[in-house]
Amino acid sequence: MQGRPLTAKEAARTRARLTAVALRLVEREGRDACSLRRVGAEAGVSRTTPYTYFPDKEALLDSVRVSALDALSAKSEKAMSAAPSLEAKLAAVGRAYVEFALRRPALYDLIFDPRTGGPEHDAAVRRYRGLAELPLVEARAAGLTVLAPERLGQVLWAATHGALHLHRAGKLRHGVDLERLLKDLGDVLAFGFVPRDFVPRDTEKR
Repeated sequence: MQGRPLTAKEAARTRARLTAVALRLVEREGRDACSLRRVGAEAGVSRTTPYTYFPDKEALLDSVRVSALDALSAKSEKAMSAAPSLEAKLAAVGRAYVEFALRRPALYDLIFDPRTGGPEHDAAVRRYRGLAELPLVEARAAGLTVLAPERLGQVLWAATHGALHLHRAGKLRHGVDLERLLKDLGDVLAFGFVPRDFVPRDTEKR
């Protein structure tokens, strides 16, 4: 005899539980270990239960990806809320991104997996971008930058992501330090986006 149907809240809790188990598996053993049957077994449900919520493994990984983006957003939001100034906010959002990439590399890689999509994923991306661009919006309003926040954010992300990729691949050698490189990237890139009146004359001529 079948039990009563789950309420919407109960179904949402079960889906979140399966996603949390899958997320732990991805972090512990990698995305290849994250099968629907394995997740069901570790979650303590029947083998068929995960298929009720996710049609296939990629759908499950999409849910994990959304959770990873939410975790990155939460980390960034917390870091910025503790920052006492605009300059500190700019540094905090970058530091949160770098720390997430280095401390949770499996989730970081999953975020940038090309097999992404869906409304929940798109909403999670928009949330993070909105948070990351907040200090850039403030900087633009204060007259500290001239490039649109969304464009400046893309440039800063590309530079940071590239430096992280080189670091994780073991390509930063000959005394090149990641922390110093990221700081230098920020300093150098800043001169490309400040109003020209802010640039010292001797620097502008070089």
